[in-house]
Amino acid sequence: MGQRDRKILRIGVIQNGKIVEERLLRKREAVTIGQSPRNTFVLPAAAVPKSYTLFDLKSGTFQLNFRDDMDGRVSVEDAVLDLKSVRERKLAAKKSDGYALTLSEKSRGKVVIGDVTLLFQFVVPPPPSRLQLPASVKSTWFKRFDWTFTSYVLASFIAQVFTIAWGLSRDMPPPPKGIDNGPDRFVEVIVSKRDQAPVQKEQPTEDKSSEKSDGGEAIVQAPPKKTQPQQQEQAKGDNKDENLKRMQKKVTDQSILRYVGMNASGDGPDIVNQLRDADTSAAIANAFDGTSDVNAGVATGSGRPGRGVVENAGTGTVAGIGEGDLVAAKGGQKVDTGAKAPEVAVKGNVNIQKPSEAFGTGTLDQNEIAQQVNRRKGAITACYEKQLKKNPKLSGKVKVQFTIQESGRVDEARVIEDSTGDGAVGQCIVENIKRWRFPKPDGGSVTVAYPFLFTPAG
Repeated sequence: MGQRDRKILRIGVIQNGKIVEERLLRKREAVTIGQSPRNTFVLPAAAVPKSYTLFDLKSGTFQLNFRDDMDGRVSVEDAVLDLKSVRERKLAAKKSDGYALTLSEKSRGKVVIGDVTLLFQFVVPPPPSRLQLPASVKSTWFKRFDWTFTSYVLASFIAQVFTIAWGLSRDMPPPPKGIDNGPDRFVEVIVSKRDQAPVQKEQPTEDKSSEKSDGGEAIVQAPPKKTQPQQQEQAKGDNKDENLKRMQKKVTDQSILRYVGMNASGDGPDIVNQLRDADTSAAIANAFDGTSDVNAGVATGSGRPGRGVVENAGTGTVAGIGEGDLVAAKGGQKVDTGAKAPEVAVKGNVNIQKPSEAFGTGTLDQNEIAQQVNRRKGAITACYEKQLKKNPKLSGKVKVQFTIQESGRVDEARVIEDSTGDGAVGQCIVENIKRWRFPKPDGGSVTVAYPFLFTPAG
């Protein structure tokens, strides 16, 4: 029998009623099964050992190796026997790890190991042939071409070629011309403007209403006529002076300058002018007429107050203001100076009620949330007492909803209920809560609503 006429082993693997693998073993060699990837057939089953030689090759003949825990059937000569009968009839040779049954090329059968069944038989090897693909899969390079992409590339290439060709075909722009190459009429204008001498400003001359001629007669000259801009500037200056005078008068009438700037009758010279122009002793005496224990000092030499050495100033006494001096002009009643009343301390009670059930994508123990809120009760109380000073009867409930992110920070906070009638309390609480840090929730964010009940203390 030639080498080409020898049959080859065909093995199929069935697991849980489904064909898992089928193979033609053209090379005559030992066949191993097991869970290890180095085996000929890898069987991921609990009943299959890590590696086991199922078919062994001895002197060019296959032998079937099996153990007592294996079941199956095999054809021996013209009879079909199960593996138990093969063992009882002693048709298989005893080995250390099982039995070995010599097979012929007519033999076929199956071996069952747990939920895995292996079918085997010897078949004539088919002639080797190239893998034939179906017609739907076959394609030429022409069909595999991406014509959409190719069209875009081709269009871009053509556009770039035409752009470069158009740019090369255009004439280069002429170099910029200087003043010598320009038209004559423009050159004359430019040169004439350069050569013009700078205009000197006219020196202001005295405005003389009349001048004498050579004959001694007075020649009356009209004043130069003012232009419209000069008239506007003069009008602005006049308006500015009028506004300044009007403002000075208003300040004088509404301040102490009104009384310093006039005499006792209200229309005479002011005190400052009296002290400056009149006799020093008389002016000061008139200025302080009716006062007691105040003497006027007269300066020697200059005749003006406040300069030189004061003579005969008198001893005088400094007038003080005591509680006995504060007596009304009529009735003799004393004026009570009053005393600052002690500031009344404002206290408020804050009752942190049980929050609503937390919801969101994450989870966080409500006891941990309540612990953090109670630790910051002082800030909530401060928000309430600040507004309680303005309204001692302020009371009510404020419910704030806020969201705790995975980082533990508060992302959103807003007032969802407020019965105090004062929005400043809720806004202050929201601003404080946004700065708080909580334990990090598991799996996402957590949203909770906390009610705060406010009542005045006492």
